[in-house]
Amino acid sequence: MNATCFLLAWLAFVVPGVARAQFRVVGYVPSWRGDVDSTQFAQLTHVNYAFVQPTATGGLEPLENPAKLRRLVAAAHAARVQVLVSIGGWHDGDHSAFDAIGADAGRSRALVRHLLRLVRQYHLDGLDMDWEHPDARTAAGYAALMQRLATRLHRRGHLLTAAVAGGTWAGPGILPSVFESVDFLNIMAYDAPPPAHSTYADAAQTLAYWQGRGLPASKTVLGVPFYGRPSQESFAALLARGADPQADFFDGVGYNGLATIASKTQLALDQASGIMIWELTQDAAGANSLLAAIGRVLAQHGRAGQPVR
Repeated sequence: MNATCFLLAWLAFVVPGVARAQFRVVGYVPSWRGDVDSTQFAQLTHVNYAFVQPTATGGLEPLENPAKLRRLVAAAHAARVQVLVSIGGWHDGDHSAFDAIGADAGRSRALVRHLLRLVRQYHLDGLDMDWEHPDARTAAGYAALMQRLATRLHRRGHLLTAAVAGGTWAGPGILPSVFESVDFLNIMAYDAPPPAHSTYADAAQTLAYWQGRGLPASKTVLGVPFYGRPSQESFAALLARGADPQADFFDGVGYNGLATIASKTQLALDQASGIMIWELTQDAAGANSLLAAIGRVLAQHGRAGQPVR
């Protein structure tokens, strides 16, 4: 055993959790709905505040609900949870601003400058790119933007992550160089044709696809939904209507119940480095909380509450 291997083995033995400290629990929080109860932070490692929108010239639209973001940052940092702002989102399928930015190096540089200013202003730990979605035509511009962001953010010790679609159709828009730029990818393994929009089998196929593309398990975070389709109802609202918290279908709506969320958490433990949630305010309370179900699986493996980058 060489000196490096010996040191790692010794640390894993002497300092419990060192070897397993990379599992992430990433929760999105929308600007327009709900809040994050401080008790949830014990189950999380990262919170993504959604969303800030780019303009076609590389600027930013005004941030929605900035007071909420400030409260979120203060509470999360007190609990050693990192906060990122997510850029873009579905935005009714309108990605024209991103397309214009990716096609022009000057606009791309302008967006990077504005985003770095946002990070400083709100004391963020990084940024989450949610361009939905680059395609083969815009892939090079997306990759160049991510490289610019990575260079500037990593130099300052900040994170760069991205949300990508779970389906294979999204692959042509994400070049392999993006895997080098990001700290990790949040893979949206949901929104397949409803009602079975996010099955366990889909999650397993999604992980196999992205890792087959060359994404390391250490940068793979599996996304799970806290809502059902086609109704877009929150898990909490479905339960209030009579849905079974252990099931995955109710009244024509597909969702992820407690058992499926637990199984997906185990899948992420086995094949990835984290689990991502869209979104935290849609959870149920008490014994039926999906976030608590994730926490129970992690606790069984000694993976709960690990501070990570």
